[in-house]
Amino acid sequence: MTTKYLVIHNKHEGCYDFQYYEDNSSKTRLTSITINPPKVFLFTDKEEAHEFFSEYMNDVDVLDIRCKKENDEVEHIDYCTCGCIEMDDDGNPILFYNKKNQIFFMEIGAQVFTPPPDLKNDISNFNLTNKLIRKSKTLGKEQKQRYIELGKMCEQLKDDD
Repeated sequence: MTTKYLVIHNKHEGCYDFQYYEDNSSKTRLTSITINPPKVFLFTDKEEAHEFFSEYMNDVDVLDIRCKKENDEVEHIDYCTCGCIEMDDDGNPILFYNKKNQIFFMEIGAQVFTPPPDLKNDISNFNLTNKLIRKSKTLGKEQKQRYIELGKMCEQLKDDD
């Protein structure tokens, strides 16, 4: 039996709790670092790996209480903390992420740690957006307009594809 499929879970527990101690006399800043090794699950059968991925993803995901409605219905609101899912061309989940977790479905091969170009572009855009949001707590009128224009341009490019 050879392993052909991987499900990798990276947990970012503590990564968003940026705390530090600053010593003004020596001008040093000490920061705690949280290292969370990934969990790696190995599979020989693609269907079994996808089934595990879906179940594991549902176990890890935590719904934002603001999205829960009556009768166990879920209606996502803007800026909720629920997880996001990326699908492959066949409609199978290949990436799940939320504030504290990232779960990847990967096939063994040279491309194992290289995400598809579309996903790589999405990740880059998310990272840029997060970087800009962290820099500026509130957006000025001009910045808001730029983001609106950027969003429209992205939608237009997506529609052109």
